[in-house]
Amino acid sequence: MIRLFFIMGCVLASILVNTHSIAQATQDTNPQTDLQHLASLFEDAEPSDSITGVYLKNLILQSENLSEYDLMADYVLQLVHHPSSSIQDPELKRRLLKQAISHENELSKSEDKGNLHLKLAGNYFDLEQFDSAIMEYGKAIERFSDKDSIFIADSYFFRGQARDYKGDLVGGMQDYQYARDIYSNLQDEEYVNYVDGGMAILFSKFAIYNEAEKIRNSLITTYRQAKDPRNVAIQLYNQAEDFGKQGRYEEQKIYLQKADSLTPFDQRDFYTESMIKLSLSNYFGEHGDIQKQKEYFEQAKEMLPEVPEIATTNPVYLNAKALLAYSEGNFSAANQLANASLDAAKKSKNMDHLIKAYKLLGDTYNDLGQSAKAYEVRQKLTQYTDSIFSANQATTFSYYQTLYETERKEKEILTKTQEIEAISQRNQARLRLIGISVFFLIISGVVIFLWKNLQHEKKKKDMQSRFSQELLKNQEEERVRISKDLHDGLGQSLLLIKNKVALNKDNTTGELLDTAISELRAIARSLHPMQLEKLGLSKAAENLLDQIDRETDIFVSSEIEDLKGILKKEEELQLYRILQESINNVLKHSQASALRVIFNKSGKRVELRIEDNGKGFDFSEKLNDFQSLGLKTLKERIASVNGSMKINSEKGVGTSLSFIVYV
Repeated sequence: MIRLFFIMGCVLASILVNTHSIAQATQDTNPQTDLQHLASLFEDAEPSDSITGVYLKNLILQSENLSEYDLMADYVLQLVHHPSSSIQDPELKRRLLKQAISHENELSKSEDKGNLHLKLAGNYFDLEQFDSAIMEYGKAIERFSDKDSIFIADSYFFRGQARDYKGDLVGGMQDYQYARDIYSNLQDEEYVNYVDGGMAILFSKFAIYNEAEKIRNSLITTYRQAKDPRNVAIQLYNQAEDFGKQGRYEEQKIYLQKADSLTPFDQRDFYTESMIKLSLSNYFGEHGDIQKQKEYFEQAKEMLPEVPEIATTNPVYLNAKALLAYSEGNFSAANQLANASLDAAKKSKNMDHLIKAYKLLGDTYNDLGQSAKAYEVRQKLTQYTDSIFSANQATTFSYYQTLYETERKEKEILTKTQEIEAISQRNQARLRLIGISVFFLIISGVVIFLWKNLQHEKKKKDMQSRFSQELLKNQEEERVRISKDLHDGLGQSLLLIKNKVALNKDNTTGELLDTAISELRAIARSLHPMQLEKLGLSKAAENLLDQIDRETDIFVSSEIEDLKGILKKEEELQLYRILQESINNVLKHSQASALRVIFNKSGKRVELRIEDNGKGFDFSEKLNDFQSLGLKTLKERIASVNGSMKINSEKGVGTSLSFIVYV
C-alpha cells in the first residue's frame, strides 16, 4: 500500500512539474513559440500516458488564448477519442466541446463546425440524454456543407438511432432513409447495410414484423453473396427473435440453427456466438427439451472467459441460466437468477428481455408457493405489456399515417387505423367534404381564369392575323389599281408625247421619254407583276433574278423548279412578294457578294429558300428588334397562306431564309 501511494505521488509530481513548466514557459517566452513547444511535447508523448492528456488540454487553452480557433477545434476533436487516462471524463469533453462551439463563427471549415456538434451529440447519446443528442445532431447537419456529405449521412444515421431509443418511429425512420440515400449515392454499401439493419430493428421494435423481415431477408442475401458469415448469422439471429415474438416457433428454431451452423466465425466473435448458443438454450428450455437446453448452455458457458462481462450483466445469459435451473426443478435458484435477469433487463431497457424476466420470475414465485408475489409480478408484466402495446399501437399508427400522406397507401393505412376512424368518422367526412369543395372551387376558378385568358389571347391573335391579312390584301389591290392607272393613264400619255416628239425629230427629248417610259413600266411591274399572271411563279422569279443579276454586282444563282398549276394564285403572289422583299433586304443590309435562290417541291410542300454570304446577324440579339429587320412583313405574308418561316443566320457567315407552303 505504501509503495502504491509512493508511485501515485511520483506521477502526480510529474504532472505538476510539467504543468508548472508549461505555465512558466508561457510567462517567459513568446506565446506562439510556447504553443509550438507544447505541440512538440504532445506529439512526442506516449498517447496512453496521463501527461499527454494534460498537454492536450493546455494546447486547447493556449490556442484559444491566441485566437487560433481552427487549431483549438482540431485539438478538441482529437481529445474526444484520445486514449490518455487523464481526459476520459465525459463532463470534461462536453465542456471543452461547448467551449470550442462558442467560437464556431470564427472557424474557417464547415467540417470542423459540424463535427464539434456531432461529437457533442455523441457525448449526450452516451449519457442517454437523447433529446439533447437529437438537437445537436440537427445542428451538425445544418453546419456541414455539400462537400461534407459523409458526415451529414453519419449525423442522420446517429440521430435516427437516438430517435429509435426515444421511441420515435416516424422520425427515426425518416433519418435512417436520409442517411441511406446519401450512403447509397456515395456507393458506401457497408453503411447502407448498417442503416438497413437499424431500420429492421426499429420496425421490429414497434411490431411491424413484415417490413423487418423483408429487410433482413435482403441483408441475408447480400451478406451471403459477400461471403460474410458473421453478418449473415447476426441477421438470422435477429429474425429468429422476431419469429419468437410472433409465435412462429418452428421458424425461430430453423433460423437459430442456421445461425449456429455458421459458427465459429473467422475472426472469432465470442459475443455473437455465445448469444446464438444462449438463444438456442432458451428455445429448447421453453419447449421442454432439457438435454439440448443444457448442451447449448454449456457451449455458451465455455466462451465466458473471452467475454466475462456476459456472466454478470447480460440479461440473455442470466435468463438462460435461470431457465435452466427452473427446468431442473431448482425453483429457488431460478427465482434468484430471474430477479438478477430482471435487474439487468431494466438497466439495458430492452423490452423483450424485460418481458421474459417478468414471466420467468412469476413462474418461479408460483412454483415456490408464493402466490401473492407471483400475482404481483404478473400484474406488473400485464401493465408493462399493455403500456408497450399502447405505445407501439400509437407509434405504428403515426408511421402508417405518414406513409399515407407521402405514398398514398390508402388500403394499408385504412387497415391500421380503422378503430380510430370509427370514432372520428363523421368529423373527418365533414372536413374532407369542406376541403374537397374548397379545392375544387379553387381549381375551377383557376381553370376558368386560364381558359378565359387563353380565349382572349387567341381572339386577340386571330384579330391581329386577320388585320394583317386584310392589310396585305388591300395593299395588293391598291398596287394593282396604281399600276393600272400608271400603265393605262400616264403611260399612254407619255407614248402620245413621244410620237409627237418623233414627228418633230427631237431625238434628245425622245430618248428622255424612252427612259421615263421604261422607269414607269418598271414601277408598274413592281407594283403588280404582270409576268406572274402571264408566265407563272417560276418564270416570274427567274426574270426577277435575271434583272438583279444585270443591274447589280451580286453573283446570282438559282435552282427553280416548274411550279405551274401547283399553288393557288394567292399563294403564288405571296411567295413572289416574299422573294422580292427578301432580295431587297439582301441588297440593303447583307453586304453580300453572292445570292442563291431555290424553289422546289417535295411531297406536299413547296419551299422557297434565299441564301446569301453576307455579314449575317445574331438572331437571339435581334429578337426584340424583329420589325426593324424587315422580317415582320415576311412572317405575316407566309402566315396569310398558312405557311412557315425559318431563319438561320450567324455573324460573318451569312443568312438563310426558308419559307414553306403546304399544298
